[in-house]
Amino acid sequence: MTSEADYYAVLGIGKSAKDQEIEEAYRALRDSLQPEVAEGGAPEQLQRLQEAYEVLSDPKKRAAYDRWRAQEDLAGEPAINLQVVLSHSNLSCLDEDQALYALLEITPSPHIEVRRLPLNLCLVLDRSTSMQGLRLQRVKEATHYIIDYLDDDDILSLVTFSDRAEVVLSGERLVDRARVKAQVSAIRSSGGTEIFQGLQAGLRELERARGSDTVNHLILLTDGQTYGDEDKCLLAADRASRHQIGISTMGIGQDWNDKLLDEIAQRSGGTSAYIDSAAKVTSFFRDKVHSLVNVFARELRYTLTLGEGISLKDSFRVSPYIARLQEREGGFHLGQLTTDEPMVILLEFLIAPRPPGRHRLFQLELVGDVPVLGRQSERIKREVDVRFAPTRELEETVPPRIVSALGKLAIFKMQEKTLDDLERGEVEQASQRLETMATRLLNIGELELAKSALLEAGRLARTGHLSPEGRKKIRYGTRSLSLLPKEVTRD
Repeated sequence: MTSEADYYAVLGIGKSAKDQEIEEAYRALRDSLQPEVAEGGAPEQLQRLQEAYEVLSDPKKRAAYDRWRAQEDLAGEPAINLQVVLSHSNLSCLDEDQALYALLEITPSPHIEVRRLPLNLCLVLDRSTSMQGLRLQRVKEATHYIIDYLDDDDILSLVTFSDRAEVVLSGERLVDRARVKAQVSAIRSSGGTEIFQGLQAGLRELERARGSDTVNHLILLTDGQTYGDEDKCLLAADRASRHQIGISTMGIGQDWNDKLLDEIAQRSGGTSAYIDSAAKVTSFFRDKVHSLVNVFARELRYTLTLGEGISLKDSFRVSPYIARLQEREGGFHLGQLTTDEPMVILLEFLIAPRPPGRHRLFQLELVGDVPVLGRQSERIKREVDVRFAPTRELEETVPPRIVSALGKLAIFKMQEKTLDDLERGEVEQASQRLETMATRLLNIGELELAKSALLEAGRLARTGHLSPEGRKKIRYGTRSLSLLPKEVTRD
């Protein structure tokens, strides 16, 4: 036996599987390999399958195997569950490159008892002159909601900023909630907008109370542009990431820099959001804090080792929101995994012509911290291969989950291409894309977003420009699509 031998994983069964489950799993996997065996292939897979069955189907051998696994500290259940689904398990031997999709679904293991981690939360709120009136009032109401929602063990700090920062509440447990609400109600608007001032003060507050078993997070809300300190903001986001502090950014109205706020959130492992109406501030705050109290794992990232002739074309997160993933520092960073919503990743590969037989597609390693269990750098590895048949066999049906993910991505990519067209000055083509997008959005019932796309298509045709509000609605709206075009099969 070797440290890599996990016979339960070979058969795809749990540690408590009964004899009948072992028998059924073995027979199903053996039968699936028969076409390759008949062609003289899959000797290693068949040998590994046979070895696993011989051990686990014999009570004495299985007991000895379980004892050995326990001695080697290999018997513990993984905290994170990783499922890999391919668009095709068999490919034909063609003379040209082929596309293949892999969907990764990441969830907490169902065997793990989950508990809520304490929050170390800092709100960094814009109080510049442009926030006066209804916007600032709604932000105060949303902050009051958070004060009522947090537990006694949570720590809250509050920073306001204009062209300078003020610490309204220095990280503390909410013993006197009425006093804290009164401090929030006393906030007044004035001055310009310098985001770095607020970020710097907020991160300082979080550092004071940061712990390995707390969820450390900063929520930044602004309605304006910052000038001259963009690079400092990005460096602050990098520093926050190294200290396991996430930053979620929220822009209200239409005059803020969406590219800057997106980059701050992406670098720190947070999320970014567009709030088109002051009346929605409380719901955005509520959703974000609810997500934070459900954090299960953090600092999630994956690395890929590709097989011969395999190249990665694209990597996207498709749930809980859509985002293009870029490789940095040797891996793809995913941020936090929550207990209430799976994280779903879609990978697109190009596969060069290969001879008949089974070939390795990729080896994937998923790494993340699970503070609720005190585990750091929890690792899950998967080796994924695909079979090449010498002749074209029956056409496989693409799994509905992959069709669903591709349906969401189609509209999101259309939005990306529209903005690319505009940067190149191809206004007519961008306008046509928006009209097509509007039609597809109407088909899935996204009436408000479809209306925005159609209005902006007309604006483009007339003026050659998108409105700041319309651009943000389309950009952020397509990230959160949850339905599919009618012509796409649903789960």
